[in-house]
Amino acid sequence: MKLANFILLLATFVTCQCFSERENNFSTEFLYFTQSETAGHAAVSPYGVWNMLSLVKFLTAGNTKTQLQRALFLPKSCIESIYGLKNLSDVILGSNSGNTTVFSRNYMVIDQNVRLNYMDFEEKAKIIGMNIISLDLNERDTAVIVANRIMFDEGQEFSVKVPEVIQIDEIHPNGITLANVNRFQHIWRNKFTSVKVENFYDANNRQIGKVNMMFQKVNAACAQITPLKSQVLELPYGTDGKYAMLLIKPWPKTKVNDVFQKMTTFTYGQILNILNMQPPTVVYVKLPKFEINTNYALNVPLNKMGVFDLFEKKFSEFYGVPRNSLFVPAIVQHVSMEVNEVGLHRDMVQRGKRAVAFYAYRPFLYFVIEKTTDTIVLSGVYSKPTVY
Repeated sequence: MKLANFILLLATFVTCQCFSERENNFSTEFLYFTQSETAGHAAVSPYGVWNMLSLVKFLTAGNTKTQLQRALFLPKSCIESIYGLKNLSDVILGSNSGNTTVFSRNYMVIDQNVRLNYMDFEEKAKIIGMNIISLDLNERDTAVIVANRIMFDEGQEFSVKVPEVIQIDEIHPNGITLANVNRFQHIWRNKFTSVKVENFYDANNRQIGKVNMMFQKVNAACAQITPLKSQVLELPYGTDGKYAMLLIKPWPKTKVNDVFQKMTTFTYGQILNILNMQPPTVVYVKLPKFEINTNYALNVPLNKMGVFDLFEKKFSEFYGVPRNSLFVPAIVQHVSMEVNEVGLHRDMVQRGKRAVAFYAYRPFLYFVIEKTTDTIVLSGVYSKPTVY
């Protein structure tokens, strides 16, 4: 019995690792194309969108399905997909504690007369956590109000304030509108000891504003990564080591977009391998205090990743549905997150370790990662300073 349980646990772990790698391949590209539509300052949940579209893929056929499969780096096996998604979701969403909370919900808004013919789709949707909202989409004004209210009410159950995510022009009687809502709440393992207003600069060291800069001295993994022309730091959340923030600060005169280009060949996994090999290090950290709330329509970023037919009624193909009768008018996402000084304790820094400085006073990238699977839960670019 113990052997059987061990084999099951090992299989689950391997499946999670496999699907985490697929999601991470999608993540960097997705953040790059989204931030290019938002003047560089952005926050997205790659995991939320990837998880949602991985389920929608089951409904599609022909070229529509092929485009999604390529963009999402998914396996062709449906059975492998559904159980891989389930295992990864259980690890990420089933691990909330008093120190860290990940709220990620997917919604499908569809006309009440449309029937999704893929076998057992509604059951699969429940397994992954997709909420199907069936309404009369010919009454668009009412449908938008009701759909947003359902999302708001579910958020209230988890103390998450959900704004009006879906707009009236984002639904259609022949459409499936997809919405993904995310909130990441955390407490650092180590508290920041001071906060004061400091200057913030662009990649060329020109001042572009001011921020409330937080400071701490901490034992952490930090490295200069030459292929990225960046300094990288990992800061842990909570006490269980389950979540951490990965910060990537480009070197002077290196732009965020330059780092994105280099990450097409130097992967996220390679970054983590380098950090894991670093000797014990004392890091003097300066990080802006900020809050970010985003609402994005994701059609254009996904177009740039090769997903076209899904959004066009004349090209979209869905399993068991007459061609050109069903499409996705919009995919929308809401992300909210606060980065502040609150931590559990002050780190007891040991003497004799090497010491480095990580001062984030220029635009930088950040990734919230689930450590047991190395999954990117949330990612963003900080480039517009505010005194928060």
